[in-house]
Amino acid sequence: MTGWARVVTVAVIIAFFIVIFLGLALGSSVSKKPDAGRPEQCELLATTTDPHAAVLEPQNTWSNFGYLIAGLLVLYRSRTLLGAMVGLNLAFEFLFSGLYHAKLNETMQTIDVAWIYVLLLAMIAYAIQSLFLPEWARKTGYPVANAPVLTAAGIAVAAVVLGVVMGIHKNDVFESTATTIALVVLLAILFLVALIVAIVRRGRAGLPPIDMSVVMPVVLIVSVGIPTLFFKFSDGPKHTFFNWCCPKAALQSHSAWHILSAVLVLVAYDFFANFSGDGRIFSFAQPKQEAA
Repeated sequence: MTGWARVVTVAVIIAFFIVIFLGLALGSSVSKKPDAGRPEQCELLATTTDPHAAVLEPQNTWSNFGYLIAGLLVLYRSRTLLGAMVGLNLAFEFLFSGLYHAKLNETMQTIDVAWIYVLLLAMIAYAIQSLFLPEWARKTGYPVANAPVLTAAGIAVAAVVLGVVMGIHKNDVFESTATTIALVVLLAILFLVALIVAIVRRGRAGLPPIDMSVVMPVVLIVSVGIPTLFFKFSDGPKHTFFNWCCPKAALQSHSAWHILSAVLVLVAYDFFANFSGDGRIFSFAQPKQEAA
């Protein structure tokens, strides 16, 4: 699917998520819990000044649009099924995280955490497919029920099921922070493997082993990743190593985490997309320069 057909399709998907989100966040169908415990964020509740406020944490709620924008870009650019799954899961993370911060409902919190796992699992699956099975990845770009498409669809469904199960058992089996870190570490290992593969392939192709196509992803991962981690672990009363908890701050740490983590997913997607010749978000290099 190309041209205006792709534009219209992606626009309809994004509009669907926005309408559902606004309807639930601004309405009363999802219950509010203003007295919920918030160990990882300390934004001043909107009900402090407006007892009838529908959105309890405005900054932490609206900053989730960063995930939706990232999802839009991936959905528009990706030509593989698992790549599109990453984009779709970014949109779902926008929906569920936004609704949790709007209502502080325990059920929405569980789904929010679960979808972080789903998103990371989808990104890991996409990285493995792009890096080790690029031909298979390219065969999933066609809307036919062939073996690669069905396999990729099965992996996408498995990521959702596993992530949801992990989210449901986040308190008794999968500790949320430790599990998230473990998945991120696995993704980081794949990133390092991809860097080594890119350097080796460039050398075999008679190109300089290291150029901007290799350096820039590292620079972006480090420059975006460090502040992302800082914001993640500096907000809320539970963090004691360093703390940036200020209820009235113009920029809430948790809001910054939402935006920067969305950018981080885009950087990772862009780098792995190169190996399967998938649609890029940025333009460090043409695919043949890095993964030929």
